[in-house]
Amino acid sequence: MALDRKKIRALIIGGAAAVSFFMAISAVLLLALHRDLTPALKVLVLALIVIAPFPVVSTVLLFKELLKSTTEAERFATRDPLTNLYNQHTFWDLLQYETQRSKRQEYKFTLLLIDIDNFKVVNDRYGHEVGDQFLKDFSVILRSAVRKGDIPARYAGDDFTAILPVCDEEQAFIVARRIRDSLREHSLVLNDGSEIQQTASIGVAVFPNHAQDAQDLFLIAESMLRQAKTSGKDNAAFPSERDNIERLKNLGDKNIMVLDALRRRNMRIVPYFQPIMNIKDRSVAAYEVLTRIQTPDRVIPAADFIEAAENMGAIGRIDYQLIEQAFAIVRQKNFSGTLFLNLSPKAMVIADFLPTVRSLFRTYGIQPGTMVFEITERDTVKNMSLLEHFVRTLKDEGFRFAIDDFGAGYSSFQYLKTFPVDFLKVDGDFIRTMPGGTVAKEIVTSIASLANRLQIKTIAEFVETEAILGEVESAGIHYAQGYYIQHPSPDLG
Repeated sequence: MALDRKKIRALIIGGAAAVSFFMAISAVLLLALHRDLTPALKVLVLALIVIAPFPVVSTVLLFKELLKSTTEAERFATRDPLTNLYNQHTFWDLLQYETQRSKRQEYKFTLLLIDIDNFKVVNDRYGHEVGDQFLKDFSVILRSAVRKGDIPARYAGDDFTAILPVCDEEQAFIVARRIRDSLREHSLVLNDGSEIQQTASIGVAVFPNHAQDAQDLFLIAESMLRQAKTSGKDNAAFPSERDNIERLKNLGDKNIMVLDALRRRNMRIVPYFQPIMNIKDRSVAAYEVLTRIQTPDRVIPAADFIEAAENMGAIGRIDYQLIEQAFAIVRQKNFSGTLFLNLSPKAMVIADFLPTVRSLFRTYGIQPGTMVFEITERDTVKNMSLLEHFVRTLKDEGFRFAIDDFGAGYSSFQYLKTFPVDFLKVDGDFIRTMPGGTVAKEIVTSIASLANRLQIKTIAEFVETEAILGEVESAGIHYAQGYYIQHPSPDLG
């Protein structure tokens, strides 16, 4: 690609130089061959001499600006905007490349997966601006700690990676220790004089000692990262001779399942639909779109793989495939009702989420007003202000929002305060225990009363018996969803 640019630049600048040369020579010949030029022609000749350099000079300046713009565009496509490290997409490209190069040249390389311990506490206590500054500081620490030629990247949130070419376990240990020691010595001083200090856990895997391809290497490093965190954090974990590599790979079975589903290798992501019933007249008011992975012999529910998908940073791709599959069915069935779609906040803050969603809605002719995006309260997100921006932007475009699992965590009411929501889906643990459970019923009744005052509709999840439906109705809930109403099905309507 670089060679092509050089050839194109040489051809165009050469052409501009030829034009400049022709203009100058023409002026000189006119002066030499026609000494009796009129004053007007003499002015024209002088003008030709003066402007003769312009074509080549302007072309050179234009190429400089184009090169600058191209470089900036490439940087934004490959770099994380906060830390300027390589982003997740580029990391995977470089990991695949390093794997192939290692095989050809027969050398070892090491992969580090790095997680800042308890980083959520920093965001919750000091705010996301302070958290972002700490991530910037850590990116500087990481660059300084790795060797020249190593490849650091920001994978997602407070998760970082580093590819260390020509590096075995012993060298990797030195680099990992340098990262942890440098972070321990670092403190972020706030305006009030207080200091923030954090530690990091690191998972390590070496190619080809521990895996034969990039995917397995990542899964084993991820298993080691979990081991480092469960052994007390501020630690680096390496696969040892005592470790059974097959056992480590089995820890990544869910990750492999997600990757295979995304690549449609004998399994695929499919939508299932569960009706949401209007309690007052018992009519179906909407359908929730649920994620499933379909294999040749079974259907796997979302609870079995969503956490793994989020940890891998693949949740956005799953959501895109799910929306596209659901919209294809909507168009096929000519369905014009309301759909609820449960999105992870971690997917919504991905940079290409908004453009992709808009494109899918245009492609399938779906009206924004028919879609309700559910934000799962149990899912934490590192950048709440960024999530709020996406929610409000989509809200302005006509989309509606629900808080799922409302009441399950301490930040339920913070979500309610922050986001312009249309529905509250009451956490199923409260709904299940309403019959015979005075406290649960009081909580649900209070949520329904609060929502009514805020002009927000309420939905009861996990309505599994007639008795639960009766309790939900008496508590003032508007809609019900659960196995008693209908099990999820691949059929819409």
